[in-house]
Amino acid sequence: MKRLITTLSLTGILGLSFAQSSIPVNSNYLIARGISPKILDAALSATLQEGAYAQNTVAKRIKNGQADSVQFILNYDPNFKEGLDIQIEYNPDSLRIIKEKELVKAVEEMHSFSRLSKSYLYDESTLTLVSQDGSNVVLSFLYDASKLEPELKFGKKVKGLIYLVGDELEKVELVNTEPLKFMGHKVESGVFKSTIYFQKIPENGGYIVKSSDERYEYQSKKETIKSEIFTETTSYKDKNGLPISWTNQPDQISLGSKSVTVSGSLGGALPIFGKGARKLGYHLPRPVGISLLNHQQFQTLQFTDLSVGLNGGEKVSLNNLFSLEESTVPQTTKIEMVRGDVWLFPFLNFSGMVGRGRNNLDGQLFLSDEFKSALEKLGFLVGLKPDDVPDYLPLVSELTALSYGGGVTLAGGVGNFNFTFNYQIVASSVLEANTTKLAQVFMPTIGYMTPFGLNIMLGAQGQYYETVTRGFLQLSPETKLDYEVNFEPIRWNVMTGLYMPLSNHFDLAIQGGFGQRRSMTAVLGYRFF
Repeated sequence: MKRLITTLSLTGILGLSFAQSSIPVNSNYLIARGISPKILDAALSATLQEGAYAQNTVAKRIKNGQADSVQFILNYDPNFKEGLDIQIEYNPDSLRIIKEKELVKAVEEMHSFSRLSKSYLYDESTLTLVSQDGSNVVLSFLYDASKLEPELKFGKKVKGLIYLVGDELEKVELVNTEPLKFMGHKVESGVFKSTIYFQKIPENGGYIVKSSDERYEYQSKKETIKSEIFTETTSYKDKNGLPISWTNQPDQISLGSKSVTVSGSLGGALPIFGKGARKLGYHLPRPVGISLLNHQQFQTLQFTDLSVGLNGGEKVSLNNLFSLEESTVPQTTKIEMVRGDVWLFPFLNFSGMVGRGRNNLDGQLFLSDEFKSALEKLGFLVGLKPDDVPDYLPLVSELTALSYGGGVTLAGGVGNFNFTFNYQIVASSVLEANTTKLAQVFMPTIGYMTPFGLNIMLGAQGQYYETVTRGFLQLSPETKLDYEVNFEPIRWNVMTGLYMPLSNHFDLAIQGGFGQRRSMTAVLGYRFF
């Protein structure tokens, strides 16, 4: 869709190959003719020009010999203060082959890459002389994939031809050298065929995009669909806002009194400074969200201390009765929570959560050799035969906890890479054991955003909590057994994960933990505004 509106042009290259003549000394073929290679950015997208402009656009779709068409007026102004840089005017009565939500998405994507793209997107080492006939020169080039924003990644699959007439730039042609995906349809190599024409501005110097002609086809339900897109620049202002005129400058088309304008918003009051970040081209999540979280983890705990007492009296250590080095408790934890969050700043998020947790314990408390020997000798006093003395006591229980807490997240990014640091404090009240535990969770991660919108994450998670658990068990109305148990903590493990948007509002995150503590977390979220 973004290619349909931005008139990103692609054409076929017929494999022309000629021997090079002399190469300019300490320069290249374009610079030697007074042409800035920045103009090749505009061949990839007209929104990469420095100034503001308006374009008439006619899009046609031809199916079974029948043609549907729609007209647009695209206005691009990087100095626009009230919203995104791009507005699209159209007549709703003519909107048949394109949906309005696709127009809005195109506006947002165009604004992003027009703001963030680096200048000189071509690979200078690929600029090659193809042919020269008098004053007519043809050059070829490729784009540098490492410099392309995600929305422009198709540029790494195209090859270009530059046509010069008398040292003036006439046009640039591009072609896809590999199959491309367009609106869910596969377009074979060499099927895009487009031309971008340039207008030299003698008074100011340099060039602007004058017009473009794009043609391609694809298969849909065993039918061939042809698409044709024509654009024509009707007005242009330089980066200082001064209007530029040229010979045979066309008039802007009229779309009638019913015409409406699609314009992307810079957002509301939240996050603070969010409008400025979006104006610079950065993608920001919707500021307020609610999500369902399901977390499961497994770890094996090691006993280090065990003591008991009665009715608040002094506790007696049982360490000599048991072999704590051999005694372990495999623990499975399951937590379901509802979490709400808000981005206060583009880099700072606050969250609160509440839910239910379940701890399943299935361990073994091994008796010490001395204790076993004493039981074998004196067990008859309580009716225990020597052969019936066990090696260990089973520890099996299922505990339910009320969990609640809050957190803060710091986030940032450079290019396609992003990083987060998440801190949470969670309280869990275990009703059956009459105890409450506080845990602090730290999770630093680094992620990579793919061109498909999928974020791949790698990091670590640290869990810090008091390892001593104190509580009591009510044995009878008059008797209360106090206990104190200590475990060897497992602090850190490795985390990996995926984040993917499912729609404009819904998103899904999946995280897995590895190491001595294994975990799996799934978060389904809905974001507002």
